[in-house]
Amino acid sequence: MRSRPPRWTAAAAAGIAGLALVAVAGVAAASSRTPAGTAHAAVKAGAEPAEPAASAPAATAVALPGSAEAVRAQVARVPTDWPAWSALGGLDLERGRATGDPTAYAAAEADFARSLQLHPQDNDAALAGQAALADSRHRFADGERLARAALAVNPTSPQALAWLTDALTEQGRYPEAQAAAEQLDAVRPGVASFTRLSYQAELRGRIPAAVELMARAAGEATTPAQVAFARAMEGLLRLGTGDVAAAATAWRAGVAVAPQDAGLARLGARLAWAQGDHELAARRYADLMARRPSAADAAAQAEVLTVLGRSREAATALDVARAARTLAAGAGIEPEAGDVLLEADHGDPARAVELARALWDRSPSVGAADAYAWALHAAHRDAEALPFADRALALGGRPAPVLAHRGTIRAALGDRSGAVADLRAALATDPAFSPAQAPRAQALLDSLGVTR
Repeated sequence: MRSRPPRWTAAAAAGIAGLALVAVAGVAAASSRTPAGTAHAAVKAGAEPAEPAASAPAATAVALPGSAEAVRAQVARVPTDWPAWSALGGLDLERGRATGDPTAYAAAEADFARSLQLHPQDNDAALAGQAALADSRHRFADGERLARAALAVNPTSPQALAWLTDALTEQGRYPEAQAAAEQLDAVRPGVASFTRLSYQAELRGRIPAAVELMARAAGEATTPAQVAFARAMEGLLRLGTGDVAAAATAWRAGVAVAPQDAGLARLGARLAWAQGDHELAARRYADLMARRPSAADAAAQAEVLTVLGRSREAATALDVARAARTLAAGAGIEPEAGDVLLEADHGDPARAVELARALWDRSPSVGAADAYAWALHAAHRDAEALPFADRALALGGRPAPVLAHRGTIRAALGDRSGAVADLRAALATDPAFSPAQAPRAQALLDSLGVTR
């Protein structure tokens, strides 16, 4: 028998829904060189707004009867209100995603646990919230288990289906992830399902379909956070094919609705670089870092500053990236592909290999395969790296950074024709895919005797 009125049950569902729109990929936002080279990988931060409030961590998009303060007041007034505790957990989790505050994740964990303690049976909202928390911490096996537990209570829970899709995707179980996304779309078509179906299409190299789905998500969005997420992803997808003009159109559409959104700021910085205004790109990264520092954005900023010859500022940005990673670890967030790449490029290659091996064991996705390959290359273990580089492209996607990685590995192994094919494809796909890596890919082609 329920201990509180139904309105708080709805509030709890809305609180978790507000997180489901967040495409879980990590708790660091995108860099110009994303873990798997995909647009969505760029936002790995548990970040895309859920239905109907939002589904990827973006700015708070939770539609509760009141504010977070109102929910806190409710649980203080009625400590046994288990649906309100679930709603509060969703709000605390979103706060952690938005601010990077490690205490917010601990608070969310306690909130969901309290809800389940008060009402251990048929509490799918709290279980879905725990799945969201596990996915946001990159503990995807736990996320899958908890999402399935929520679905055992409520087989049509859109929140649980959203987090299940993300958990399966990050574990490299792509047919199951596609099926879960399609089930979500059948249960509740909208922003959460469209964005996840877009990611599935992107991973398989079906970029036009991915762009169309993301544009549909933007059209269905009901909050500025949802619009911002969808337009930022659409822009990154278009930029990844070298279509700078269309990416700029998506960016302008998003900024018109959510001018302070971090994902759009990230897209704006990448756009500026692709358009040749490198100083503007540096300023936009500086603005983004002043607003909400993240490891991936700091690493991207460092890359831009290095190419511009501002080595001291680049070193400071790398320090910020490492500090952000430490902060994320303090929140219980496991390392992701971007952390492996950061270590491989700017740290200890042997440590990068250790991180990559642990990532692969925990989350054998195409992004993890790419990161593992690059770490092994940095450690001069190219023969071991090549099978992982192949796996990173086996699903059908052809992101420029991933192609460049495999081309570099092939060149190191003496496979000239394979290296030339990959490097040419990378630069043809997106000539400005990375301020540092794109010129290196061209220089490597030149060294292989390829005429421009």
